[in-house]
Amino acid sequence: MGMHVKKSLKLLAFLAFLVIFSGCDSMNLFLPSPSTYKLNARVSGTVIDDCSFVTINDKIQPFFEESVIDDPDITALLVFFRNTRGEVEGWKILYSLDGISESDEILIPVTSLDDSLPSVPIPSNFPVGRYTMVSQVMRGKEILQRTEKAFYYMGGTGFSYDGINVHLPGITENSQIIPRGMTVMLEAKIEFNSQIDPYIIWYNGRKKISEGRYSEGAGYLLWTAPEQSGFYSVTAEVFPSNNYSGLSGYQKEISLLVSTKTTDVHLVSSNVPQLVYWYTFEGNLNDSKLLISPLAAANPDRSLKPSSNSKPQWLSVNGVYGLAAGYDQSYSLPALANDNDVSGGNSWQTLFRFKPINDGGLFFIQFSPDVFLDVSLEGQYLILSLISPLRTVSQAVSLQGNTPFITAGISFNVLANLITARINITGDENGELKTDILRLDASVSDNFQIVLGNQDENISSHGFSTAVWDEFALYNAPPIETILSDVKKAGESSASPVDFASLN
Repeated sequence: MGMHVKKSLKLLAFLAFLVIFSGCDSMNLFLPSPSTYKLNARVSGTVIDDCSFVTINDKIQPFFEESVIDDPDITALLVFFRNTRGEVEGWKILYSLDGISESDEILIPVTSLDDSLPSVPIPSNFPVGRYTMVSQVMRGKEILQRTEKAFYYMGGTGFSYDGINVHLPGITENSQIIPRGMTVMLEAKIEFNSQIDPYIIWYNGRKKISEGRYSEGAGYLLWTAPEQSGFYSVTAEVFPSNNYSGLSGYQKEISLLVSTKTTDVHLVSSNVPQLVYWYTFEGNLNDSKLLISPLAAANPDRSLKPSSNSKPQWLSVNGVYGLAAGYDQSYSLPALANDNDVSGGNSWQTLFRFKPINDGGLFFIQFSPDVFLDVSLEGQYLILSLISPLRTVSQAVSLQGNTPFITAGISFNVLANLITARINITGDENGELKTDILRLDASVSDNFQIVLGNQDENISSHGFSTAVWDEFALYNAPPIETILSDVKKAGESSASPVDFASLN
């Protein structure tokens, strides 16, 4: 009996609560209720749940997903916008069946809420930013239900998302077929102006794998292909702002074929015993020769060392991506000894492929604090220089043809008081370019080091790349017949093998 009395008292208290508040303005009283009415909106024909961006030329049109024509309770639909501070922006639009409205509402008489309702006007001075579209189902002054839809107003800001591009390391003819285990660069092709900084979320299937602002490099993703062959789906969802909670972004998907049936596109082979260092820049700074060996985990010092704490910058050119190096973006190879540290003496050969971007230093070899071998770019010329405090000798070689990537080699010999060097460029229509040997009398240290990029503190132009590196290899006195058999033609670079016999 006591239990029934308690329940009755609770019911009376709740009814009293309703009586007390019955005198309140019902427009300001909103009691949550189950979602009876399915309200939505279209933006120029696209449902706002599928794409939450609105431009200055778009029209926002509210609609009921299910018919309400037989519902006697509904008298109107009130629609307005709120900014992130909760303030009403623009006008309150009342689609009314009975023609009754408040003074702060724009009345639009309708005969049915199921019909195609007129669009909600957006003021011409509407600020760019995030908003909420509030839709209230009304019975007189009473709110039967409130629905909120977030959107981002872009005004006249230019913004387009064309899709996802694939860039592989190494020259290739088919960027859609990816070798198992290879790291490729995926690029979200976005066009926009300086008013926004897009936010990108990458998904592998349904799993989020990366996200961030475009200005921080999130428009690019380094994706490593699985070891199992097959098709894999990667999606990039793009937002105009990092305040994307509750919004639906532009989505583009790409299907990637991972296969064992691929062609080796590198310049050299790891099977050559005289190969000392070999960097293919497949999304990392590791020695690619060492990666095939169980010693890889035990020899991390063979990786390139950046001169600063900033992350490596990877750039794409003509379907290929590589490491960007230049001023303030330099990378050091591990130092090597001049006194037969590696069998074969002091004769060396570099072989590399790169895409020029700006004039300036491409790489240099430091033999002592003030003795260098320097390779730089000036217009259409590749410059090889030997530099000491007393003398500088240089050689300029013309870069002919329109190949996007240049393949070249530098051979050099290090003796007690003498350095010799010669440059060779492949891909010329008339064959290889034969050049003279440069000689420089200079004392050297016990070891030397190769650096990609430029570390000259006297250079006033900083912060830009001089080249995108696709491959860089160093040999120690390679036998001519062996090295020639392993240098390959690759992809769109019509490169011929370097004549190493003429370089030594």
